[in-house]
Amino acid sequence: MGIIKWYQLRQERYQVQIEIEGLILEEKKLLEELDNLENNDDYIKKLARERFHMVRPGEKIFRVIDRRKVKKNN
Repeated sequence: MGIIKWYQLRQERYQVQIEIEGLILEEKKLLEELDNLENNDDYIKKLARERFHMVRPGEKIFRVIDRRKVKKNN
């Protein structure tokens, strides 16, 4: 039974290491995002435009309708 338990623990350790590496990468991305939000005005403007559809004074917004996706009323 000793070798089977050892193999199971080894596999579990491997999975935990992979999970830890993934979490470290996620933390790095979140820290970069936080740094950008705190220090990068251009990044904040980009997010405002993309996520919240904000525009500068004097800019015009044009909505493009994809006619292939519009239902016909026939």
